[in-house]
Amino acid sequence: MQLLLHTQTVFSSAHFLREYEGLCRNVHGHEWLVELWISGDSSKKDEIGILFDFGKIKTLKDYVDHKLINDQPPFTRINPTAENLSEWAYDFFKEKDPDLMFKVRVYETTIEKKTWCECGDF
Repeated sequence: MQLLLHTQTVFSSAHFLREYEGLCRNVHGHEWLVELWISGDSSKKDEIGILFDFGKIKTLKDYVDHKLINDQPPFTRINPTAENLSEWAYDFFKEKDPDLMFKVRVYETTIEKKTWCECGDF
C-alpha cells in the first residue's frame, strides 16, 4: 500500500540576493514556511511502524532558523531564492531516505501573499 505523509515547519531567517537589481539585494527577513510531502510503500516502514520520522524536518529548520541564510552552505555560493531553497530541502531529505518520494513547497512568507516554489518526485 502506498502511504502519503505531510509535515511542515516555520522558521525566521534573513537573506539577500547577490547580483539582483531590486530591493532584495539588501539583507531582509522572512518567516519561511516549508511543507513536505512524503510518499512510500508501507513495506518500507521500520520495525516500529515509521515510514518517515517527522522529527527530521526539525534538523532542516535548525540549520537556517534565526540565521543569515547566505552564511550557510550551499548558500555561501548560490542565492537563497525560494527555488534554490526548495531544491536544497528536497536534496536534504532525499539523501537521507532515497527510497522515498518527496515533494517540497517553500513559502517566503506565511502571511499576505501566497507565492511559493515546489519541487519533487510527484
